[in-house]
Parts: sequence; structure tokens; C-alpha cells
Amino acid sequence: MFQRIHHVAFLVDDLAEATATFEDRFDLDPLARHEMTGDFELEVVLFPVGESLVELITPTTERGWVYEHWREHGDGFFHIAFEVDDIRERMTALRALGVDFASDDPQEGFDWEVAIVESDDTVVPIQLVEDDRTPEERIEAFS
Repeated sequence: MFQRIHHVAFLVDDLAEATATFEDRFDLDPLARHEMTGDFELEVVLFPVGESLVELITPTTERGWVYEHWREHGDGFFHIAFEVDDIRERMTALRALGVDFASDDPQEGFDWEVAIVESDDTVVPIQLVEDDRTPEERIEAFS
């Protein structure tokens, strides 16, 4: 069902500091930085690590579910995202097993489609991602 770990996301208050830590202490180069609006209201920095991505995320407003999550839980692990070949098919299959999603249809993520699994259904927050790009293609596109 899952093809690979697409990304692991961490919520941080100070995106500049967290980005500098990943660059300076772990010798990682950021792949992309992007601000998202709408349902998300966040800024994200992506770091490629092997065939997966690490997302550092900070809320950009004091409203919305991302900000509320950060306010309640603080900095730290936010979610793990598993790549799937067909997100709608996987959502249907998982619904048949009793899994609920935050919305009926996938949402637009960074530059991929994402389905957020309701947190009551999992031990850790999980997303499904359908991404047309391989990790190598993403690195090439953003380099």
C-alpha cells in the first residue's frame, strides 16, 4: 500500500533557526522554501535526505489548525507522510478498513496531493501523498 516514506515533518516556532541548525549542524542543504495559504497558513523548508524529505514547518498566522496544533504541542514531530501510487484508490481502500480522513478528497500540499488521516485512527499523525516526482527529479527541479 505504501511505497516509501515521502517526508517527515516537524513543526517549529523559529523557521530561520531550525533551518540554520539543519544546515550548520547536520550539513544539509535546503531544497526549497515555500509559503502556503488557504487551509494551511504555513511556511515550509524542505531538506532532501536519501529518498525522503524532511519538512520544517512554521505557522504564518495565529489562526488555523497548524497554528492551533503548534500552540497546543509546541515544537517537534508533526507527521509522517507515506507515498502512494494512487491517493484516491488508497483512500477508498483505507476507508473500507475504517480509516477516516480530514476531507473527502485529497488537498494540495507543497507541490503534491495530500490526504490527512484523522489522528484518532493512528498512533502518530499520518498523511498519504501522491507525488509525480521522484526524489531525484525534485532535487533537479529545485536546484
